[in-house]
Amino acid sequence: MSTPVLWACDRVPIVRRFSNDQAQATDPKPDKALYAFESIPGTPYLVANIAQVTAGKSRISSSEFYSRKGGGIANLVFLDSGSLESHSLFDTNQYTIFEATQYPLNEQAPNPEEKKIKKTARFVYQVLKKDTNGDKFLDSRDHRTIAISDAFGKQYVEVLTDISQLLNLQALTGNRLLVVYVKNGTKMASLLDLSQRKVIQTNALTKLGDDVE
Repeated sequence: MSTPVLWACDRVPIVRRFSNDQAQATDPKPDKALYAFESIPGTPYLVANIAQVTAGKSRISSSEFYSRKGGGIANLVFLDSGSLESHSLFDTNQYTIFEATQYPLNEQAPNPEEKKIKKTARFVYQVLKKDTNGDKFLDSRDHRTIAISDAFGKQYVEVLTDISQLLNLQALTGNRLLVVYVKNGTKMASLLDLSQRKVIQTNALTKLGDDVE
């Protein structure tokens, strides 16, 4: 049902930003690199990550990068192999993509052969956008945003924000995802519609007692 494709490292340092009127003695050296493109199943598209460069290590392919968790993924670059159109998911490289997962949509295929292909139709992202705990790192302890895009990284929509703890994210039938999480101290469960890229239902979990955090 789903294919996890991107994982960021646990701790990514916050990069200091300078305004245009702040003089710098030397130009800062790039601390990120573009890694190899990989095909998105069932589509003419490819995707690559822009990620933190690990000091003392040469560039490696995307598949090696995912398994080694060599650095934080700051952005994704999508490429159309037909038109050669390309674009970045974000207009900044200052976020961290904690996870990006590919999902098909359950639609009628015109013939049995096409039905066998697990065609990616949606990306679901977990994005860290702010250092919410003030430790100067972006990692799993910071609040995250759940977002959905199409297979080309377009039509990006943030469906859940300010999640302090993610308790479950799993695919259900009917192009839906179940997300169980904590937000503003309340434990919640939401159903996401992948096709429409929106939340269709949210309920607070049952009371668990004063002795449960």
